[in-house]
Parts: sequence; structure tokens; C-alpha cells
Amino acid sequence: GDVLLAALRPSGSMMVLLGDFTGHGLPAAIGAMPLAAAFYGMAHKGFALTDILREINQKLKSILPVGVFCCATFLEINYREKTVTAWNGGLPDCFIYRHDSKTVDLIKSTHLPLGVVSDLQFKADCQHFDLEYGDRCFMWSDGIHEAINSQSEMYGEERLLEVFEKNTSPKLVFDE
Repeated sequence: GDVLLAALRPSGSMMVLLGDFTGHGLPAAIGAMPLAAAFYGMAHKGFALTDILREINQKLKSILPVGVFCCATFLEINYREKTVTAWNGGLPDCFIYRHDSKTVDLIKSTHLPLGVVSDLQFKADCQHFDLEYGDRCFMWSDGIHEAINSQSEMYGEERLLEVFEKNTSPKLVFDE
């Protein structure tokens, strides 16, 4: 049920959407095609992140069975202005890893997933972050948090944050 989409807008900024549909297998994949069609079609035409979110939400709300929805994080990375615009609906908090300070800013999950509420109830407000050279965005679905070790312990958010806190070389944080 996971999907990762990326596209360049005519302005040169990059849009990235990480989504996780409820369920597994074919039932979880039912919304992937309409989501991708709306995302790529609108991003390539230069539509704003909020307009794309609203369109995807409306499409998914109209076609998905009750109880099926898409948790998602959607970023627009503007390289010229050195900014990130972020929307997170239902995925774990994601990170902007600051190269110089080796700290993280949270891309918080503050919204309901896509396909849950009608267009009138849908909230498309975003977080905005300034970037510096070397800063990196990290996004993930619940798979990292829910991974289980040999002692049947979930990896969890605390261990993930610890990786970033203990990192001494920003180039290695992903591998760590």
C-alpha cells in the first residue's frame, strides 16, 4: 500500500509525495492510480501543492470504500528560494535534518489522511521551512517504527530519533 511519487514543476521546484494506503495487497493499491494521475498531471502543469492535495483528497473520497484511505506526507522543495512546504496527514512525523547543527525539525502529522473527509472539511494548510545548503528531508511510512527486532521489540520513534541525535557525519545518517 506504499507509494512514492516525485515530479518537477515548471518553476523548477520538486514535489514529493509519500503515501501509505490502509490494508495490504490489491485492496490497498486501489487508490494508487488515481492518486498518481492527479499528482503527475497537476504537478507538471504547475498547480500549487494545496490544489493538488484537494484534488487527490476529493478523488480518493469519491472512489475508495469506507475505511480505506491514504496517510501521506507531501513536500514541495523550492531550490531557488531554499524552502520546503510540507503537509503531513497521518504518517509518522518526518524530519528535516539540519546539516550545520545536526538537529532535526519535525514535519508534524497535523491532518487527517487523504480520502477521509469531504472537500469542505479538508484542511490543506502547510508547514514552511527555510533550508540551508546540506539540509536533508527524511520521510517514511510506519514500516520503520513498526519493524521488530529479535526480542520482539518495535524499533519505534525514539530509536529513530536517536540515530539522528548520535550522528556525527550528515552523509552517513541514512545508512546509520
